[in-house]
Amino acid sequence: MKKLSMILPMVFLLCFTFGCELRKERAEEPVVNVEADVAAIENLINQVEKAFNEGDLDAFMAIIDDEVKMLPPNAPTVSGIETVRSIYRTEFDSFDLNLTITIEEIHACGDLAFSRDGWKGSLNPKDSSEPIVFDNKVITIYKKQPDGSWKIWRAMYSSNTPLATE
Repeated sequence: MKKLSMILPMVFLLCFTFGCELRKERAEEPVVNVEADVAAIENLINQVEKAFNEGDLDAFMAIIDDEVKMLPPNAPTVSGIETVRSIYRTEFDSFDLNLTITIEEIHACGDLAFSRDGWKGSLNPKDSSEPIVFDNKVITIYKKQPDGSWKIWRAMYSSNTPLATE
């Protein structure tokens, strides 16, 4: 019984010590502000819309992650920032864009976030030929950068308009 009375205080002391260490570790974890992250993603989506409507390729590319992958419909995956720049340079040089993005939802969790959006508008050829009207649904995954900003890391889209059959 005497040994037990000596062991119990030691067990209590050890539990208290480890409990304090665990609390200390948890206190040092970074604080995640989901509301601020969602607001930052919403701002980023607005920047995309503005860059497209103003034909500002540099503004658009500034919010693309270096390791970007885009999954266009009926086409191979597009990988890397330089490939994306090349594709969009051709589009920005060939078309004036009239784009409206409707945010359907945004979710953020740690260093990744995603949005589900509707993109409606038209690609208006600079050679004055017939505009190309589009109505797309888009899923975009964003990655938090080391400086705390967000960039587009993955994107996938498809049309809401059925394909014409001949």
